[in-house]
Amino acid sequence: MQRLNETMYFIVNPMAGNKGSIKTWKKVEEILKSEDVPYEVFFTKEKGHALRLTKEILSQTNQKTRMIAVGGDGTLHELVNGAAEFPHAIIGSLAAGSGNDYVRGVQKTKSAEEALSLFRDNVVRVIDIGQFETNGQTGYFMNSLGMGIDAEISYEADRSPLKKWFNLVKAGKLIYLFIFIKKLFTYRPSYMNLTVDGSVHQLKKVWFIVIANQPYFGGGMKISPKSKLDDGMLDVIAVHDISIMKLLTVFITVLWGGHLNINNVDFFSGKMIQIKNFGSVKIQSDGEIVGMDEVAVEVMKEKICVMFKGRISL
Repeated sequence: MQRLNETMYFIVNPMAGNKGSIKTWKKVEEILKSEDVPYEVFFTKEKGHALRLTKEILSQTNQKTRMIAVGGDGTLHELVNGAAEFPHAIIGSLAAGSGNDYVRGVQKTKSAEEALSLFRDNVVRVIDIGQFETNGQTGYFMNSLGMGIDAEISYEADRSPLKKWFNLVKAGKLIYLFIFIKKLFTYRPSYMNLTVDGSVHQLKKVWFIVIANQPYFGGGMKISPKSKLDDGMLDVIAVHDISIMKLLTVFITVLWGGHLNINNVDFFSGKMIQIKNFGSVKIQSDGEIVGMDEVAVEVMKEKICVMFKGRISL
């Protein structure tokens, strides 16, 4: 059995959660020091820095190594992309962002203290992730990848000056709802081709197509209630040919997963998925904008090890 590196490596995004990540980190650091837990901490300075730090740390050892993101899903996204090619990486997250869908749907911890206890207990699980290629760029996603109004919302939310105010009152995920309502009256659905394991679906007036690896996206919306982390499949939800009023119904029922019963909310499951948009629309991967208009996605079975409540394997 491969030996575990006792040191925990924390990568902190100091801007996440309107700088609330620093408060979260200080609380955790006090616990680590009081209990003499070996750790190292690194603070990101710009987008892409968490990815580079992760690669640098993991390239210097072949022991199983706990890599923990302190931030939101964007920070975790970078950490996963840095760790995906290192089989000795073990991924964890301390939720300190706006959405925190990874912690909600994968790690399943409800507080920083519970997460830290999980990290120390070495409770792990090997799970699937998605790999994408778009506009000549290749990457990975842990939660979901989407094209359409969801990506446009992610793009605007990340840049909105209102985001810090929502985070300030601990209601960060409401920024997505606020911008969704705004986008309802400006976004223009487009024609898309969706191919799932070779089967082609031509869809008109597409509001969005999401490829999901776990149930949650957009700060707690249960977009893909049937998704499992270790079934070797990715789930696809396509919303098309519906009115604005019906789309509002979709976004209400998605809170508990009831949207799959609505006409023209189509569900597919597969290993290889392609989406081609005939127009101009953004693509998001775990909430980060990664391309435009065309993407190819493949499930990577048992690709990465995560800290998870349920199975002990170290």
